[in-house]
Amino acid sequence: MDRLLLLIQYFNKNWRKLLSDTTGSKMVIDHSMITSPIVDVDLNIVPREDNVVVDGWKYVGPGDIVLDVYLNLDHILEYPIDHHMVAYQFFIPWLDKSILKWFGLEIFKDFADIVINYYTLDGEMDAYDVPVEEMNTRSWDPTVKNDSWVFVGNKYVVSEQAYKKGKGLYLTFPKSGWETVGGYLMKALGIVTGVFTSVDGAIAAVNKKRKHIEPPLTELVIGSHGNGQHLLMRQGSEPLPVDKLLYSVKDLVGPSTTVFFTACYGADFLFQLCEASSVLGGHEVYGAAGVYNYVTNKAQKGFYSCTMSPTDYSDIQNDYQKRNIIFGSDKGNDYLLEKGFCQRQSSAPINWAKNIWT
Repeated sequence: MDRLLLLIQYFNKNWRKLLSDTTGSKMVIDHSMITSPIVDVDLNIVPREDNVVVDGWKYVGPGDIVLDVYLNLDHILEYPIDHHMVAYQFFIPWLDKSILKWFGLEIFKDFADIVINYYTLDGEMDAYDVPVEEMNTRSWDPTVKNDSWVFVGNKYVVSEQAYKKGKGLYLTFPKSGWETVGGYLMKALGIVTGVFTSVDGAIAAVNKKRKHIEPPLTELVIGSHGNGQHLLMRQGSEPLPVDKLLYSVKDLVGPSTTVFFTACYGADFLFQLCEASSVLGGHEVYGAAGVYNYVTNKAQKGFYSCTMSPTDYSDIQNDYQKRNIIFGSDKGNDYLLEKGFCQRQSSAPINWAKNIWT
């Protein structure tokens, strides 16, 4: 039997017994606080099909190692200890010093991305991800055989730079279930950058990737369900603080960056696009009117864009008559279109297909 398949089968059958041995942990606490909320754990190894080169070393190993942790909690914030800390101080060293060591593997050498996913009873999901590009290769000897990495020197310089230097950010906040599975498939295909359930998780992921981003971004695409009143929602029902996310990436946005919210009905109330624009210093922001279809890249009622400076936004917020038109009547969109803050667009602002081939 293949060694990796045997590892996965053994772990998934015996994870509870393995979890009782916490000698590999870097946390000096009562570990029952970590383990008692866990109802199931699932280990998988997902092959990489992209060309990964780090510091002249090409990755040829088995792929990403993914640990799914299912919690007997309604919300992730109910976990008694910060779950990201638990990921890097407990789960990663625990895997490395126990099951992987027994099978002659090293977590930071034999695998690409290291992903710890948390799932709750309420359908929340959050991930802690150690990207492969953070691999420390400086101490490796090119003359010594390495089963997971091949030294190629400058042979793949172009590919390495293309992999390391991101041109766009594509952040998606899907519902649980098949949408989340689809989101991870899109991530594997290179269509989206990450799959998230919280703004803080998205910000943390972006911060990790900053050193591989050469601003300005070509595209900033933020996807979630929408209801006509919110551009960003968790699990399709709970509004998320979009301003916080935009402030965190504002320095990556330049004059040529296309900013697009894919939320359905995102352009049905145009002022929310104006607010996002003002947060980005008056940058043009696009949205979809009516239902947006990812597959066809079409919106039921077309696409719109809005541009509003922080000064104009503040002026509207402090002017009763203007606020009454926008919020107190059905003429708000007409007002913003007539004043030139917003305009209808003839087509979608982005092309998803290009992310697969470029």
